[in-house]
Amino acid sequence: MMTYRIFYAGGPGNVIEAHKHWSAGSHYPNEVSMTYSSQFEDFCRDTSADAYMIAWPSKKAIYRDGPFTLEHRPKPMPGAKGLGYHLAELLYGLSLFLTAVRFRANVAVLSTHPTHYFMMGLFPLAGIKTIVQLQSALWPTGFPPTRPVQRIIAKLNAIFFRWLPIGTIGISAECIRQVDQLTKGKHAPLYQIIPQFRREDFQAIAPPPPHDQKPFRIMYVGRIIRDKGVFDILEMAKKIEAQAPGRVRWEICGSGPNLEELGQLQDKMGLKQIVFIRGWTSPQDQHEVYARSHASIVPTRSDCKEGLAMTAAEAILAGRPVLTNRVVPALEVLRPACVEARTDDVDSYVTAIMRLIDDPTQYRTLCKACPELQEQFYDRSNGLRAVLTKILKI
Repeated sequence: MMTYRIFYAGGPGNVIEAHKHWSAGSHYPNEVSMTYSSQFEDFCRDTSADAYMIAWPSKKAIYRDGPFTLEHRPKPMPGAKGLGYHLAELLYGLSLFLTAVRFRANVAVLSTHPTHYFMMGLFPLAGIKTIVQLQSALWPTGFPPTRPVQRIIAKLNAIFFRWLPIGTIGISAECIRQVDQLTKGKHAPLYQIIPQFRREDFQAIAPPPPHDQKPFRIMYVGRIIRDKGVFDILEMAKKIEAQAPGRVRWEICGSGPNLEELGQLQDKMGLKQIVFIRGWTSPQDQHEVYARSHASIVPTRSDCKEGLAMTAAEAILAGRPVLTNRVVPALEVLRPACVEARTDDVDSYVTAIMRLIDDPTQYRTLCKACPELQEQFYDRSNGLRAVLTKILKI
């Protein structure tokens, strides 16, 4: 069997701390799901591979542990926009490639986030077998690229996906469809994975409250950033409170660049007694929020390239129905437990929520659909480790 030297490029997470927990046989407590880096490390352990793993938190760091070298390498020019952003992506992609060459990698596993896809073409041109893992869609579902720069990048990416990877992995059927659409059906094999969770992390969460327990509580978990739709939640809360005073209360859990602005707007709109903004919330504290919540909301907007929406899956695992829209690919696999609103349409959400709080039968039906949908997230044959084994034919 080939001796693998695998270069892995991930996202902005703390891959070093995640590795320390993985090597100790424990779950990384800052993440609800099983991290992709830990699933990759399981594969490396299975195959006795050496691995060089890079992520891009804001502070530099390097850590070596036996066959694993882990590096935190921040991206250049943080916050750059326009041409500056694209230049930063190109420079970062080049730096990753040079590290892989110095490491003498014979396989590269590259996620969505490190650089433009066409820059990943350097790896196979250097003889490195390249696998792409799409954690985000190529464009927001239903909103393909229209701007000139976006379309140029899409054409360059199409060339890459058509000829250069030995396999492309997507975390949703939408990710896979977009590669097929972009390449007009000419591409290396495509594989879908499903995010993996630990059953024991959700078993202790109390069942959903009865529909008639007032107020009806809706929770949001995720990044506090405009494209995730968190500002729309304030508009929904304002309108519903005007129509049905005291009927609905909201909790928002998460951190992000717009957290302070969200709090300021909450105060300005007079919503402090209606919407509770918790900020960053540990997974354990999230369980307490789930326990008192009737439903979860994932109101992602049309400018977000959502790959799946892990928080939608987490809500279903907690037994809670999800209010969302079609730009969220999770809707496709979780539809029996979801209420669908129109993308970017606050009034559509308001209408859907008002129907839900007035219809106990619909609510019970949505809750009853959750258990059957949960099993796919506990089936390890759907995970990254299993799919990497398929691609490399081990």
